[in-house]
Amino acid sequence: MNLRDRLRLMRPGASAPSEPGPPVASPPPAGNLIAYPVQGEPMPGPPLPDEPGVEQRLVDTPFGPVVCLERTFPLDHRQGRVVLGSCLEVPRHGWERLLPRAATAAFDARGAVFVDLETTGLGRGTGTYAFLVGIGRFTGEGFRVRQYFMRNYPEEPAVLAAVQAELEDARSIVTFNGRSFDWPLLETRATLNRMRLPLLPHLDLLYPARRVWRPVTDSCRLGDLEAAILGLEREDDVPGALIPQLYFNYVRTQDPAPLAGIFRHNRLDIVSMAAVAGYLGHAAADPLSAAPAGAPLTGAEVYALGRLLFERDALDEAIASFREALKRGLPHALRREAYRMLAIACRRRSDHHVAVLHAWVREDGLSIWPYVELAKYYEHRARDLEAAREWTLRAIDLVQRRRMLRGLGLGASRWPAADRELDELLHRLRRIEAKLAARGRRWDRTAVHSEMGE
Repeated sequence: MNLRDRLRLMRPGASAPSEPGPPVASPPPAGNLIAYPVQGEPMPGPPLPDEPGVEQRLVDTPFGPVVCLERTFPLDHRQGRVVLGSCLEVPRHGWERLLPRAATAAFDARGAVFVDLETTGLGRGTGTYAFLVGIGRFTGEGFRVRQYFMRNYPEEPAVLAAVQAELEDARSIVTFNGRSFDWPLLETRATLNRMRLPLLPHLDLLYPARRVWRPVTDSCRLGDLEAAILGLEREDDVPGALIPQLYFNYVRTQDPAPLAGIFRHNRLDIVSMAAVAGYLGHAAADPLSAAPAGAPLTGAEVYALGRLLFERDALDEAIASFREALKRGLPHALRREAYRMLAIACRRRSDHHVAVLHAWVREDGLSIWPYVELAKYYEHRARDLEAAREWTLRAIDLVQRRRMLRGLGLGASRWPAADRELDELLHRLRRIEAKLAARGRRWDRTAVHSEMGE
């Protein structure tokens, strides 16, 4: 019993409320709100904007009809430089490398639904509504996009019921930033309406997109990736920040003119998600030979995918990816990272990581890391203390020169990281020299005993 029922019982002559029954949609309030039509009747109020190739119809639900807009794109449709149907050709291991480990078993692009919402705000609280739910999926005819539109707030149960029915045979979900926003919001709205959405494997493209493209793009927003990766420039697109206000204006004035831009924006987002998913899937499956947009991957993309493979313990492919990334060209900072990751991967496989370190020093003599790693190798594994001392001295000289250049006029206290780095190197040098001194004393004793024996 909620607080309202308890307060009602406190009134004289009040009786206990009956048990709640199944949810029933409330009738829309009077005023300028659109009344629910009967299935098959023309949609009330001003008609929604017509768009070429888009079918508009009413879908019946237990809570009344809901507007559905549908368009199917052929599999050979190009979203920028990427063919939509290529998403269906991604090998299984390509998806496995993009998904969280716990969600890889059941993912299937043919049974996936691509979900994108347009909402009344950016919050996830109970005051935020999803007034347009777009769902894309591959069918025998192509890539079908259905959009369920809430013409007014009382139609929310009908929209959610239609979405629930749409997801019944889905086997997985694909979103872009949906794990933290779209899907939790949709689950919240369903819960408030006493409905439940299915639990499905979820591929949120934002996270692999950031892994692959953050080092080389200013933004990983879907619209920016369209331009940078797919080669698609939208014309007359509605900015996402304006969409809530345009919907509020429609509810208040019943003028449907601005809705066409919102529907098109949402539809393009869904189609672009399928294209980006196909690009990432093929790239993850075979970084060295993949050409999802008609050209080989860039060195930065191959490097990022090598990191992904390294974290998945696919060391052979990771090493090959790092080597190939260095051949294809990288920005200076990424080149250092590629060398570092290549050395770490080779060391884990006991596969010539020293040669990688020497190559790095020859190419870029200003990075401290390979000097320190070489000093460690010669001290602890090769047992060549003279070489370890030489690499440590070279590292100390490099740190001191960098401190001098950086610290001109700033004071030593402004560079605590360099101070710590130098302290660690000096400690290493003292330990190596102590070992050398101890070895010298042992040699002296051996020489004395040899002479005495003679």
